Amino acid sequence: MTPGKIVPNIQGDENKKGGWRYLFKHFDALLFGLVLFVTVMGIFVIYGATYQVPGLSQYAWKQVIWVGLGVTVLFILCLVDFRHIRQLVLPLYFIVMASLILLPFLGHKVKGARSWYALGSYRIQPAEFAKIIVVVCLAHYLASRDFVLDRIRDIIFPLFIAGIPAVLIFIQPDFGTASLFFPILLIMLYVAGTSKKLLVLLMLMAIWAGTAGYPFLKPYQKARIKVFLHPEHDHRWLGYNIRQSEISLGSGGLWGKGWKQGTQTRLRFLPERHTDFIFSSLGEQFGFMGCAGLLILYCIITLRTLRLASRTLNKFGRLVIVGMISCFLLHIIFNIGMSLRLMPVTGLPLPLFSYGGSFLLTNYIIFGIIESISMRRFYY
Repeated sequence: MTPGKIVPNIQGDENKKGGWRYLFKHFDALLFGLVLFVTVMGIFVIYGATYQVPGLSQYAWKQVIWVGLGVTVLFILCLVDFRHIRQLVLPLYFIVMASLILLPFLGHKVKGARSWYALGSYRIQPAEFAKIIVVVCLAHYLASRDFVLDRIRDIIFPLFIAGIPAVLIFIQPDFGTASLFFPILLIMLYVAGTSKKLLVLLMLMAIWAGTAGYPFLKPYQKARIKVFLHPEHDHRWLGYNIRQSEISLGSGGLWGKGWKQGTQTRLRFLPERHTDFIFSSLGEQFGFMGCAGLLILYCIITLRTLRLASRTLNKFGRLVIVGMISCFLLHIIFNIGMSLRLMPVTGLPLPLFSYGGSFLLTNYIIFGIIESISMRRFYY
């Protein structure tokens, strides 16, 4: 803390008259507005890509329902002191792990993967909530360490925290989501002050694990990697998805073909147009300018959140923000990288934009927790 700087004493003000009003003065309305605006953009793109497709035409309206639920959850989380979440971290972790363990037996199978629990016409994906719980668990452990993590034994427990759900999600199989846990762990360890030698060792371990785990991948997962590395040898059209993604993006030009006018989406050439390849749907309908606008909005959200992290006095809260925004950013990098053939196809959706109830809800949980920390950023 800067010498002479006065820190507002708002701790406990919610118990006083006008306390909540004072707390909500620190609510980041701009951040919330940006998150909501990106979500609305996504609904328009989803509708433009699916309104004439049988079985998909109602997805945009379903997304509106999930937005209403997400906004409600966000404001509920704003009323909760983020430090209370820390007290519940262990039971929440075990509940999520139990839900992942039971998936192979009770889960709903879609396209060969048991990643969802079916609740009527809706599906819940526990892997999405696992990412949030892992971030909070890692923040809890790292915030309780006042010394530099420079020994191997210092990182064994964080490896287990992130590794157990990663393995359970990998065997669903969901390689894309499982691959997120290691970079999140690495970023949080770096921010917590882990020695560079240990970080380098972890990266070498990840490379070794990736090489050793390749034989255990499903045939379609191996095909995705081969197509990414050698697209010129794709004589069997195993890379059909990514080819259509490139065609859709390129056909939009500078300004796009217009809302609901995308030929690749209307004629159903582009697969997963409302989920995995929603960025290509955006490019076809609104062109380069639409894609650039979305990226600018993502950058503003990220920078504003990182600015908030730098102003947060509580170490646990600061680490939670870093972990949450890392998860948010990694989804963006993987999804857009996949659409541009800069990365293999992973099946990860685009935050706040792709269709999906569980995913959208977890996005709003992320920003609900961030807003809770923002409102109490002067707490130690």
